Amino acid sequence: MGTDPHFHQVGYLFLITDDRDVAAFERSLAMWARLGVPARKVTAAEAKALFKHARTDDMRFGTFCAKDGYADPSSMLNGYVARAREAGVTFMENAALTAISCANSRVSGVRTKDEEIGARTVVNAGGPWAAEVAKLAGVELPIQPLRRHIFVTEAVPGLDEDFPLTIEFATGLYAHRESGGVLLGMADPNEKPAFDDSVNWDFMPAVVERALSRFPILERTSIKTGWAGLYEDTPDKHPILGTVDGVDGFINAAGFSGHGVMHAPVTGELISELIVDGRTSLDISALALSRFRTGQLVREHNVI
Repeated sequence: MGTDPHFHQVGYLFLITDDRDVAAFERSLAMWARLGVPARKVTAAEAKALFKHARTDDMRFGTFCAKDGYADPSSMLNGYVARAREAGVTFMENAALTAISCANSRVSGVRTKDEEIGARTVVNAGGPWAAEVAKLAGVELPIQPLRRHIFVTEAVPGLDEDFPLTIEFATGLYAHRESGGVLLGMADPNEKPAFDDSVNWDFMPAVVERALSRFPILERTSIKTGWAGLYEDTPDKHPILGTVDGVDGFINAAGFSGHGVMHAPVTGELISELIVDGRTSLDISALALSRFRTGQLVREHNVI
């Protein structure tokens, strides 16, 4: 990548507190074992040992994988941009896309507010705006923008320097170290799809309440800042990858539903293979747009 992604390999610790999630995580554990992922089931006592400041008395069980961790998305993005420029890629900023040209059921180029660019291949990596981009090519994508919030605390006296990224799965609350404090995130069940990335400060008390319940040590600190961004949600929480029937040369790589940073490296490899070779080294047919027409959705349970 050519830059430090600030990867912190502290592990992922899932706390399963709701009986409705037990079966799904049992299936996940079996799948991880088949794939050689070193995740393990942990008891409440073992979870407490992994993160002593987490309340674990209401757990059914937990899962932990020491190889997991988190990175800084901005550093990763800057690294990708820098390497791409070194390879000759031109980035056009503030160049609003106004049209995708098609001729004889094939993409022929794109138009921006300033110029027209000929192209036999167009990759739609529009994130939350992917459905709007697809409409320009006459394609309907079931992708919606959904706001998610993050809040960061001041320093927390007595908190361990490192602890696992910890998820209370039933509520979607998660926490990890950030800038000397703790980063907190949680989904708002009342959020409606919209292109709104302003911070709803009225939602902060709900996050703080859950965080104090799960991590009582946070009583020693306060919220320092917060921000919001947009998930690109699909109905089954999986991305839409690959070509589109009836519009040759139009390729989708969008709809990652909050997992885009994790999936970006392999997605880049697969889409480049598709462009250059006309096929991919991994079967991505299950992620085709057509699955929504045929009803062959791939439901993702593990979304936070």
